Amino acid sequence: MDSWMSLSLLDEAILWAIAVGTAYVTAVLAKKLTEAEGLMQFGYSFFLLTVLAGMPAAALGYLYVPNFIGAFWAVWINMGFMTVGLIPMIYGFMLGFSDYSGANRYSKIRLGSWPWVRWCVIFLILLNEFMMGWAFLLVNGAAPVIGQLTLIRALEGFGAIVSSSWFVFSMAIEMFVSLFIFRRNFPRVPFLILMIQAMIMMLTPTALSYPAWRELAIYGGSALMTVLFILLFDYLYRNNILNIGFSKYIVALVGIYGVMMGGLFTWEITGDTVIFSVAILSEMYLYFGMIIRDERFTGKGSTRWLLQPWWAFGIILTTFVSEFFMGGVLDLEIQGVNNFLSSVNFEPLVGGILGKLSALIYNFIIGFSAITSSPWFLIMMGLEMGTLVALKVRVAREFETKLRLVLLMLAYAVYSVLLPYFLIPASQLPLIPWVGWSMGVGTAAAVAPVFFIGIAGTYLVSGTLSFLFGARQLCSVMCTAPLMYQGTFYDSMKTFNRTSRLGRKLLTSRMSQIYKVTLLLVWASVISTSVLSYLNSVGIVKFTFFGTDTSQFMYSFYFNFLWYVIFISIPFIGTYGCVTTGMCHWGTFNQFVSRFGFFRLKVLDREVCKRCPTKDCAKACPVGLTDMPGHFIAKGEFKSSKCCGVGDCISACPYRNMYIYDVRHWIREKLGKPSSPKMPQLQTVAVANRQIPSVEGGKQLNAKLED
Repeated sequence: MDSWMSLSLLDEAILWAIAVGTAYVTAVLAKKLTEAEGLMQFGYSFFLLTVLAGMPAAALGYLYVPNFIGAFWAVWINMGFMTVGLIPMIYGFMLGFSDYSGANRYSKIRLGSWPWVRWCVIFLILLNEFMMGWAFLLVNGAAPVIGQLTLIRALEGFGAIVSSSWFVFSMAIEMFVSLFIFRRNFPRVPFLILMIQAMIMMLTPTALSYPAWRELAIYGGSALMTVLFILLFDYLYRNNILNIGFSKYIVALVGIYGVMMGGLFTWEITGDTVIFSVAILSEMYLYFGMIIRDERFTGKGSTRWLLQPWWAFGIILTTFVSEFFMGGVLDLEIQGVNNFLSSVNFEPLVGGILGKLSALIYNFIIGFSAITSSPWFLIMMGLEMGTLVALKVRVAREFETKLRLVLLMLAYAVYSVLLPYFLIPASQLPLIPWVGWSMGVGTAAAVAPVFFIGIAGTYLVSGTLSFLFGARQLCSVMCTAPLMYQGTFYDSMKTFNRTSRLGRKLLTSRMSQIYKVTLLLVWASVISTSVLSYLNSVGIVKFTFFGTDTSQFMYSFYFNFLWYVIFISIPFIGTYGCVTTGMCHWGTFNQFVSRFGFFRLKVLDREVCKRCPTKDCAKACPVGLTDMPGHFIAKGEFKSSKCCGVGDCISACPYRNMYIYDVRHWIREKLGKPSSPKMPQLQTVAVANRQIPSVEGGKQLNAKLED
């Protein structure tokens, strides 16, 4: 921590003037180094940057030993840096370079493209800021003491320097200055990403010891990081083909932010800044690596990221890690460290190996669930994922799809967050059907006779809605899953349903062997733990998971832990894994009821489906119901318990030949009114010597064929 204000205001102003001036000069020299043509041009700039880094290092020698010996060491340290800085020029002279023009065999070579040049420049930039931060801390009386140095003390000193205001604020200033100088080298979105990086660096919670600053930095930094993820995801959605260098940068950036938020989480609990400081330096290395090597954004090498499952997995995993620890940091800040930790029923690691291992697994799941089920994590995820859904509303074609997406966002805000966490007391939730038991059992309390009305009412209300409108009332509106799956970026990954090895096994409306086995195991575990929970509540048995009710633990395991594992695994199993694998018992209940209800998909003309050359409806399905066109051709309708009623298939049909049928249409039929929409005016276009009906003169179809 920085002992801010221990110096006079004049002294502070002088130090900050030095920091800002150094940041500007360093950025200018970095640009000259990366753009230098010829060894002599490079040598002069390298020498100046080396001297600049050596000045605070030399000052440290005197500040620690403020006498003649310290001054002696300061001179020698500075001379050492100068000697290193002279190496390129000396090497040039040895090869016979005699004038400033650099007229030699290297004169037309841009040395900044050489890896060792970039490494040296980045190292000198970081070294300069580190040494300057260390020196300023020492002047301020807050630097680590050198003497009887141990590894632990060295790490503590390292963390104190890097997490201090003198380092992070100076670094942020240098990031802004460098970005301004190099601004013409970057496209718009990468430039914004780099700008937000600099702003996040400025909002470092460890920089100042004021509680107000800590809160501002945590909330502001979390908000900026969320904006960065939204910007990044929207960019990926719009750009399937990425420059290879930029694709690597994205994964590295999000991964570093995951480590950074994990380090911040550790700092909140223990006060240790080492992990956080390592993440800061890693981000600085990545940032300046991109600044001085801008061709990574525009280079010739490219990749189609939707064909790279491991790359996509890396993005989802590192993003989730960042969001997970971000939610944990918010929990610790809002609830307080002691209150948050005391609310989690951690089990001490005692006994034999088996007992310790069981307790360790239990602690991991219960600790993981404590964050993923917290309101602040859900709010933060809702803002991020909800924005991606809002972007999808903008491009949705059908009004019903737009309306459903709006209801989806409202349901998440009200049903999943506002009512259970802020409006209804936790003690009253088990008594309220549908809201209190939003996932069937284990949601709000242990299974007990006093809660039977609430539990039975939940199954009755949800089952009735599924019978009338289909399981989409849950899987496409009320549950938290659709908000996660239906945003633009994550929805675009439904291509993995057909390209991944496991995803292909889960395709079509049939119940795969994986689905059957998973469904059986899930329902067996839910029923057995619910029975045990009931027997516990009436005093017949005493069985818990380390003091946690069996039904509630199973709920946490499935919906606060395993669901996120499946979500992160989208590149390997496809989207909506909770539906395609059968792991959600609450979803399968509603899907089973829906199978006997009114809901189904219908087409206006089967001949249109028969002649359709693209079968876009099957490709657009986020659940992978690729047998849908066959049912339309044979029966004119499609009815499957797996169908969530997302409606992407309807929007994808270039002929507007599909619509959703539910109880509303049945009522219209009973009243003698037409239940289906009117067939749109279709024009005929020739495709492969066949006459195919198409909306708007075949423009949509032709566009797809051109792709």
